[in-house]
Amino acid sequence: MTPHNSTRPAMAVLAALAVTIGALESIPFPALPLLQRELGLDPAQAGLLSTTLIITSAITMPVVAKIADDRGGRRTLLVLTWCIVAGAVLSAFATSFPVILLGQFLQGLGGGVLPVSFVVARQLFRDSTPVAVGVLTGLFTVGSGLGVLVAGPLADALSRQWMFLLPALVVAAVAIVAPSALPGPHTVRRTRLDWPGATLLALALATLMLAVFLAPQGLLAAVVLLVVAFAFGAGWVAVERRADHPLVDLGILRARGVWTASITAGALGASYSATYFLVPQLLSGFGATASEISLYLFPTVAVAVVVGPLSGVFVRRAGTRAALVTGLALTAAGTLFVAGWHEAPWQIAAGMLVTLGLGVGTASTATYTTVIASVRDQDTGVAAATCGIARAIGAALGVQVAAALLVAGSSFRLGFVLAAVVVLLPLVLQRKIRFSETAAQG
Repeated sequence: MTPHNSTRPAMAVLAALAVTIGALESIPFPALPLLQRELGLDPAQAGLLSTTLIITSAITMPVVAKIADDRGGRRTLLVLTWCIVAGAVLSAFATSFPVILLGQFLQGLGGGVLPVSFVVARQLFRDSTPVAVGVLTGLFTVGSGLGVLVAGPLADALSRQWMFLLPALVVAAVAIVAPSALPGPHTVRRTRLDWPGATLLALALATLMLAVFLAPQGLLAAVVLLVVAFAFGAGWVAVERRADHPLVDLGILRARGVWTASITAGALGASYSATYFLVPQLLSGFGATASEISLYLFPTVAVAVVVGPLSGVFVRRAGTRAALVTGLALTAAGTLFVAGWHEAPWQIAAGMLVTLGLGVGTASTATYTTVIASVRDQDTGVAAATCGIARAIGAALGVQVAAALLVAGSSFRLGFVLAAVVVLLPLVLQRKIRFSETAAQG
């Protein structure tokens, strides 16, 4: 992908957003021990704090993606960026658990940035969409690593406020430049937004996440909430089938590339989010400060910086299936290494280099490329959001299960083994869930 002069400013804006949003999503993880001390959080509250942003992303992602598909990505991105800035500032100055939760809720609107960016990228780089998606997905992974890397030093050298304020300043700067850099939509479809469908989907996802959070505290309440979530989900399906302009075309979900990629995204999200949650807790047990935790994870960031943007090229040349198998296998291998050897911090760092530095970015690019290649241009955002919802649900489940294991006194080894098993599930199902053998062409 070689951007023309006219597309370079737009790609720069999308790239900056991908890196910054990835950083904001991962910043709380290495600083969780610090946040727990300063705000008086127990492990269950820390787990909820880690997943609030993810839950919000899952709830709002299909709505903002549908708006972007119908009315263009530029205006949608502008609204999202200022919501992110507000959430980051609120998180920075929060002095209580409810306030920082509200800040993370607003930041969670940023989860829609990636699928909306894909809408813009497909418009800009029609002949090389897989490469553009690979670059943006890779940069999002790089941003996640950078968030882990800089959170500790910023908190120790300055204050925890700067963990959130510095990315907020970057997002604000991008929001100021974006109106002149991003292209307007080629066509605008003035369809009515399916608010009944959006409300039912939001209620279903929110209830599901609440059930996961309450499961360690009481099985009965969790089961009741799961039943309620299922009822909301069934109602959503019924509404979407009758809607003239549904929020999510259920025909998209039946496309092989969409539902197979969604399964993979869910497994990948559960695995790497659990790992992200467990690693800082484990390193903190060695007496590591927030800065030292970030330092141990620096090699992961260095590798991700190189591998992330190249993953799109790998997908284009080797095909989505080869890239997917490679990425998932590397993710599992690194996690299993940490499960077996975590007596010293360098062992944990080595495992994370393979898992997050090599595996996650490659598998994510293959997953999103599969989705985008499976749908029409006007469904790009919603299809990518469907995959993003699966990833968010998996991530929320992964963090909550990991937190529940720690609360119950289970070993870290069990958590890492479960994370590896989950990410291997799509490989086990390869005979039934078959990705394209050929390289994606856009």
